[in-house]
Amino acid sequence: MKPHNKKYIALSFLFILFCLVIQPIKGHDYDMYCWLEWTKYIQQNSLGNAYANGSIDYPPLYLYFLNLFGSCIGSPEGIQNKIHFLKSITMVFHLLTGYFLMIWIKRQNQSWDNALHNTLFYIFNICILYNGIIWGQVDIIMTFFIFLSCYFCFLKKTTPSLIFFILAINFKIQSIIFLPIIGLMLLPVIIDTFSIKNILKWIFIPVIVQLLILLPFILSGTIGNLLDVIKNSFGKYPFVSMNAYNFWHLTVPGDLMTIQDSTKFSIFTYKQWGLLLFFTTSFFALFPLMKQSYLSIKNRTYFSYPLSKFLLVCSLIPLLFFYFNTQMHERYCHPAFAFLIAYSLYSKKYILSIIGGLTYLLNLEGVLHFMQLPNYGTAIFNKKIISVLFAIIVFLMYIALFKPKKKLI
Repeated sequence: MKPHNKKYIALSFLFILFCLVIQPIKGHDYDMYCWLEWTKYIQQNSLGNAYANGSIDYPPLYLYFLNLFGSCIGSPEGIQNKIHFLKSITMVFHLLTGYFLMIWIKRQNQSWDNALHNTLFYIFNICILYNGIIWGQVDIIMTFFIFLSCYFCFLKKTTPSLIFFILAINFKIQSIIFLPIIGLMLLPVIIDTFSIKNILKWIFIPVIVQLLILLPFILSGTIGNLLDVIKNSFGKYPFVSMNAYNFWHLTVPGDLMTIQDSTKFSIFTYKQWGLLLFFTTSFFALFPLMKQSYLSIKNRTYFSYPLSKFLLVCSLIPLLFFYFNTQMHERYCHPAFAFLIAYSLYSKKYILSIIGGLTYLLNLEGVLHFMQLPNYGTAIFNKKIISVLFAIIVFLMYIALFKPKKKLI
């Protein structure tokens, strides 16, 4: 085993022990309640019958984690008392993301020791850890699958990229927003290496992975329930904002968690305006990549898209998704910060990830109130101010994307 791998494994053991010591038993009340009840239900009724419960609204892959956790614990009483240890499973995926981030940083011609030391900025980053250790959510796991899919597509490794993308979609549906990035990176590779053998591999291996994930539900005859969950997930919370301190807090007065996003403004509803803004801003974020992909296909040559720009695009898309769409929860921008931190560590420009991460942290703490601070009604937690901070981060990221030599960040 290589020395840097031994060091990372040792660091991982220490980090898991650190998490076991500091992680609170509680988290977000409703989310932790869901994990508890879903785990007990799956243990009593089997994984394949999970969607007969009626309250489970997650895609199937996370249910595998709950099933494994419940099987290891055993009794309903044990699950009740130890449900908070699910957070440790999330931290394992956090460390796996950190490992591949370290490899990406190494591409900057740093030594392995320097790459490992720089990765600590991600591993111990409170803005990332808050989601898993304190809130008890699992966006870190989804981020791992997305991060690996983007990692492999950047390396032009089509099959593993597609496999991890399938896993991400089966973990949380919003992973679909990364499809344009992965598609634009892989399309020139697919065209250049097109053959019957390859096309069968690219189609059938992801299909087999998908069928294996769905197999327990197919055998139990509950696949229809699962499809209903996926279909209904797109409009389950038809409100302007679900605690995301985004664009809508600057434009719509009142309690956004009670205002229907079907409300019309001019010729469009709020939901339609949000989609229009998201697709428009995403087009500009993706434009350099689209241009490079087109030229590569036209000239039949591989293109080398700069890693710093690629990481920025991977961060911008989930931020734009979170910032402009309605029905957004406070956590939906989480994947952006793994890529933004990777960009900072690779480019050695830290302002974006520091300000962006702190803004995300303020949004999370402004909802959860875990620290029980006395000043939630003051400017630092003001929804409009946090929304402006998110807008500034997005603006600066566009500058970095189109003018990378500018010394602003």
